[in-house]
Amino acid sequence: MSPRRPLLSAIAPLVPPGVVRVVRRWGRPVGFVLVNVWLVYHLVAIILAPWSVPPASRLVQNSWRAVGAYDQLLFLNHGYHYFAPEPGNSTLLSYVLEMPDGSLRTGRIPNRDIHPRLLYHRHFMLTEYLASDDLSPALRQELVKAMARELCRENQAHRVTLSRVSHRLPTMEFVRAGGALDDPESYTEEPLGTFSSDEL
Repeated sequence: MSPRRPLLSAIAPLVPPGVVRVVRRWGRPVGFVLVNVWLVYHLVAIILAPWSVPPASRLVQNSWRAVGAYDQLLFLNHGYHYFAPEPGNSTLLSYVLEMPDGSLRTGRIPNRDIHPRLLYHRHFMLTEYLASDDLSPALRQELVKAMARELCRENQAHRVTLSRVSHRLPTMEFVRAGGALDDPESYTEEPLGTFSSDEL
């Protein structure tokens, strides 16, 4: 048995000699070509993922059709629209907890004081998902209920009121004029509902 091709040598008696000759002659070059074609396709898919986010040319958007399913299957297109080419509003979740003693506790998710930083990023991705166009209204409501349930459970609260807070990016002119990135006018709030821990 050849040490270089043990599998081929093992199955050679079971396969017609002509097939074995073709495989020996063309197996390695064809495998080489296929691997290289796949590597080029993979690289193109990675490049097109951020490039295809609008505003993008029609050529790039049409090219996305050839690699979109592959990118989504391997999760290669995650999160690019948050950063480039034109990031949209960020989404936060504001909450008011009603505690068993009647006191109120307020907070926002994500909270900048969360450590490690990866946990902050996880919370940020959860709140960004609320603004996703991919969510159906029913699924969005389920996500809101899940967040309310977790806030009540974690803080042992009787009731929670949630609001979606959108933070618009300031314009260049606004910043040049001395405006702050966290200017209160750049925030808009949309009530999501009040949830009792008994109902969740």
